[in-house]
Amino acid sequence: MKQKDLEIILTNLLNFSEPKIFLEQYQIPPRLAAMITWRAYQLGDIENKKVADFCCGTGLFAIAAKILGAKEVYGIEIDEDALELAKQNSKSVDAKINFIQGDVREIQMEFDTILMNSPFGIRGEIKDKEFLIAALQRSNVCYSLHLHQENNIRFLTQLVKKNGKDVKEIIKAEFEIPKMYRFHRKRYHVIQVAILRSL
Repeated sequence: MKQKDLEIILTNLLNFSEPKIFLEQYQIPPRLAAMITWRAYQLGDIENKKVADFCCGTGLFAIAAKILGAKEVYGIEIDEDALELAKQNSKSVDAKINFIQGDVREIQMEFDTILMNSPFGIRGEIKDKEFLIAALQRSNVCYSLHLHQENNIRFLTQLVKKNGKDVKEIIKAEFEIPKMYRFHRKRYHVIQVAILRSL
């Protein structure tokens, strides 16, 4: 298995057909999901580990982690419709994943590694810091996506430190968003994101 092979598998999975803007539902691009999970695999954070995909959406992180040899994988998602898509996706590639419908901020389980593409809080009151705090408290190491803005990264780095961990790596990447909602004008919109590895 190579990173490109993983990307191809993820590309063939189902995406949202009726995304919910109030939940900021944007599927992580398969290329990006493969890159992040592969990096976690390289650093020893996936194979034989208990891994969770927080705010799992259609389940790309969870599926990628299972394919790369995670011992146990949990996909946690508040939205029932998204969870059904994730279940269909995992079944299509024969990936055994434990799916839980619930708010990741209320989960009391512990994990070796958490991978998370949570809402950024651009269009709602709930900000990504709430999800990051939950992931930091429930994992040994956390990979989280955020808007790549200097002030935002500085704030999040301090937040991680306040919660007993340090940001060990920051990767800048492009997050491609297809035209999904009525207010979208472009066929594709690209935003810059930062992937934080915190432990």
